[in-house]
This record gives sequence, structure tokens and C-alpha cells, in this order.
Amino acid sequence: MRNTTLRIIILIGIVIIANSCGINKNVKSDSNSELPKELFQRWKLDYGMANGEKISGLPKSPSNDYEFKRNGEYLLFNEDETYMTGTWEYNSDEKTIYTKRNDGELNGKIADLKAESIILIPAGKAVEGTPFENFRFYYIPKTK
Repeated sequence: MRNTTLRIIILIGIVIIANSCGINKNVKSDSNSELPKELFQRWKLDYGMANGEKISGLPKSPSNDYEFKRNGEYLLFNEDETYMTGTWEYNSDEKTIYTKRNDGELNGKIADLKAESIILIPAGKAVEGTPFENFRFYYIPKTK
């Protein structure tokens, strides 16, 4: 009787430990929950700035519209409503969204994220050491 009770206690302990380890492996940090739900919509380019001066002649919507999806994908629209895709990641420590092309190459970051506006800063190898490092693109929600 004593042996059986001890085996049951050990078995219950193993099941509890195994379950708790398995549960922890399946828990994902949902840092996206910190993001305003308004991010997940289509954004149109409002204006751009370079070295403190407004950039003139930027293309109008739908060119350069962004749409962020909850699954970590973004769409970058062309004038004819076709689009390119890429991925984005949110760094909750920095409060920054990093955008990457489909090949994984960093191409931008959004460091100022508000429900009513976002600021896209070109980033990555393609802009390092070029004047594009000083560009800022200001986006607002696209209303239908």
C-alpha cells in the first residue's frame, strides 16, 4: 500500500512537471498587444522631411501606402494598387517597429507610433552613409 501511494505521488509529480514545461514552451510573448489597434490599417503618405525641410513632389496615394497586418506582414502599394510585401517586427523595449523586405533585409523603422500618425525612417544597408538616413516620412490613416 505504501509503495503504491509513493508511486502515485511520483507519477503525479512527473505529470505536473511535464505539463508545466510543455505549457511554458507553447506560451509566446505577445508584444504586439502593446500596439494600438489602429496600426492594423492602411496608411497613406502625408509628407516627407529631409534635414528639417519638407520634401516636395512625393507621389500621392495609393503610391507608398502601407498596410500592416497582424501576422507580421506589411503591404507597400504601388500607383496601380498592386503591392510588394515584407515583414515587420515590434521591439517592445525600444517601442520601435522594424520593417524588412521579403529577403529579410532591414529597410525601415517606425519609431514614433501613434493611433493617428506614424513616422517611417529609412534604415538598413541601402541607406547607411547616404542622405536618406536623414529622411522622415509622415503617414496618416487612409480614409476610404
